[in-house]
Amino acid sequence: MVRGSRIIGQGTRLRDQVYQQIREELQNEQLKAGQRLVEMDLAARYGVSRTPIREALLQLSREGLLAPHDRGYIVPLDTQKDVVDRLEVRRLLDCRLVRHAATDATEEEVKALARIFNRARTAHETGRAKSFIEAHNQFRASLRAMCRNVLLSRCAGMVDDVFQMMRNQIHQSPENRAMTLGCDERLLAAIQKRDPDAAEAAMGEFLDALNAYFSAGQG
Repeated sequence: MVRGSRIIGQGTRLRDQVYQQIREELQNEQLKAGQRLVEMDLAARYGVSRTPIREALLQLSREGLLAPHDRGYIVPLDTQKDVVDRLEVRRLLDCRLVRHAATDATEEEVKALARIFNRARTAHETGRAKSFIEAHNQFRASLRAMCRNVLLSRCAGMVDDVFQMMRNQIHQSPENRAMTLGCDERLLAAIQKRDPDAAEAAMGEFLDALNAYFSAGQG
């Protein structure tokens, strides 16, 4: 059994519980890139039949978190092109997302965003990569929640999900954490000033820098 996995219980639909559990294990890298997922093994691990397992795996595949492989599924192995393509989509979505955040967010949402940023900065300064990743994920989730265009927010969230494993890896580096923190600081300042142009510029420059980094084969 994968460490940290839990037996599925009664209540919420089994498929939804299995889906959420596998999704968490993917994001936490308990399931590794290249690992094959077998319905029978997962059914035994979670104590359910193969039907909710099959339904959950299909949904995760549709969302890009798993890839079809040999009559089953595998945790994707991202190529350089996969990452660069994903960054192109992120640039299209995120620049619009932060414009909405700068104009749509309530004062309470902006204050909460500042608190999350401070947690991320403290985690970075004390060398706690895992805490930084958790805070940064909350920062991005808050940005999405500030956007009142529900479809845009949902699409950005889907792209975030498929980028999560790569984000976990790159944020092990203090230099990469500092780069991300610098962008988030600029975003926070722009949102506090209700300046959508500055928010878009900060996000665009950050994603351009990431694209140059990965296009050069450094990721």
